[in-house]
Amino acid sequence: ILPVDTQYATARLGFNRRFDPYPVVIVRAAGAADVARTIEFARTNGITLAIRSGGHSYIGASGGSGIVLDLSAMNSIAALGNGHFHIGAGAQLQQVYGALRCQENMTIPCGSCDTVGFGGIAQGGGFGYLQQAHGITLDRVRSARVVLADGTVVDASPEADADLFWAIRGAGGGSLGVVTDFTVEAVPYKTIHVIGWYWPLASAGEALDRFASLQESGAVPRSATVALVLNNSAASLAPAQCVCVLFSTGTLAEAEATKQLFVGPGGIRATPGLGFQYDADSPACDPHAVAQRDYYRAKSAIVYGQPAADTGDYLRYWLERRVADPMFSPSDSATVNFLTFGGAVSDVGPSDTAFPHRDALLEVQFLGYLQNPTAQSIRKNQAWIQGLYADVFPRLSVHGEGCYVNYCDDDLTEAQWTSRYWGANYPRLQATKRRVDPADFFHGKQTIRL
Repeated sequence: ILPVDTQYATARLGFNRRFDPYPVVIVRAAGAADVARTIEFARTNGITLAIRSGGHSYIGASGGSGIVLDLSAMNSIAALGNGHFHIGAGAQLQQVYGALRCQENMTIPCGSCDTVGFGGIAQGGGFGYLQQAHGITLDRVRSARVVLADGTVVDASPEADADLFWAIRGAGGGSLGVVTDFTVEAVPYKTIHVIGWYWPLASAGEALDRFASLQESGAVPRSATVALVLNNSAASLAPAQCVCVLFSTGTLAEAEATKQLFVGPGGIRATPGLGFQYDADSPACDPHAVAQRDYYRAKSAIVYGQPAADTGDYLRYWLERRVADPMFSPSDSATVNFLTFGGAVSDVGPSDTAFPHRDALLEVQFLGYLQNPTAQSIRKNQAWIQGLYADVFPRLSVHGEGCYVNYCDDDLTEAQWTSRYWGANYPRLQATKRRVDPADFFHGKQTIRL
C-alpha cells in the first residue's frame, strides 16, 4: 500500500491517535516468505522497518516513516488437538477468544483490549484476568516461527533454538526478528464471575493497603485475579469513589468468599448502593467490538511489596486535581489500574523466560485519555500523568522497581527502560540479539541494544 493508494489514509494509522505516521510503504504480508522478502528489501535499501501486529504500541513503534510490515492478514487460528492451537501473529484478541471458545471450548490467559494483536502481547508478557490461575500469555506459548534479519525462517521451541525461544517470551516485539505464528496450549474455558464494589476515594490509602496486604499474604485464591481501579469517573461521584473488581473462575460461593476478604470482617466496608455483578463470556473482551482509535499517554509500574503508606493520598490528590481542572472534559478519562500478580505467574522463575517480574506483587497501569485533543489539553494531559507518576512511582517501588515492556514509556531514559523492563535478564537478551541480529537491523525506539 503506497501513499497514492486509497487505502493508505487508514492503513498507515495505529491505535493511538497521539502518533501520525507516514510510512513510505505498508506491506501486508500473507506468510513468512513475504516477511523475508520485505526484510531483505528494507535491509538492502537501508530503509527502517516497523513491525505491526495490532498497532497498539504505546510509543508508536509499529509506525514510522520507513516500511511498515503489517501482519494483520496473518491471523489464522486453528485447533491442533490436545488443547493446542496455531495462532497467527496478526490475530486480534477478540478473534483469539472467539475461535478458541467456538472450536474447542477453550481460552487463554491474555488481555482485555479487543483489537490488540496476539504477536505483540504474547512476546511482551500478556497480563489479564486469568493470570493467577494460568499465568500470563507467554506462559502458554509452546513454539513460534521467527523470520530473522538475514531472512532465515526458524522455529523456536524447547527443542529448536531454546535460547531464542527463551528470549521471545518477554523481550517484546521488534528486537530479535519477526514472529509470524505461535503454537499455544490453551486452558479449559470457565465462566468468569465478575463482582465489583466501591470504596470512598478518601479511603484510597486504606484500600490500597488492604488490597496489597491480602495479595502478599496469599489469601487471594488462584481462581481469582483482582483489580483496584482509581479513575476520574468514580472520583467525580459524590462522595468520590474508587472501585475494586474481582474476576473469579471458582464457584459463585468461592467468588463471594473472596470478596468478603476485602469487605467483610477485618476488611473495608463497601459503599452502600454501588456495585455490580455479572458473568463474563470472555476475559473482559467483546468479540463483536468494532476497532476505534484513542488518544492517550500511558505509564506502568511493577510493585514488589507493600507500597508506601501515603501512596493512596497522592493517587487521590492527582485524580481530584484532574476532575477539578476545567481543561479536561468529563470524557477525558484517566485511570490507575492495579492488578494482582502471584499464583501461576510466580510458579515460573524470574530467569526462566525473558519476562523477569515473576516475584512481583502487583502490576500498575497509568492512563490519561483525551477525547478531542488540542495543543493546550495535550500539554495538560502530559503534565498530569508525568506529575502523578513522579509522585507515585517511587512510593510503589520501595521494595524494587520495574515497568512492563508492553506498556512502553517514551519518557524513560535508556538506562531506565532497559533495567525496568528486563532487569537481570537484559545481558542474556543482548547476547541473543548479537547472535541472531548482529548488524542490529531490528533497531527501534526501545529495542534491545547490542
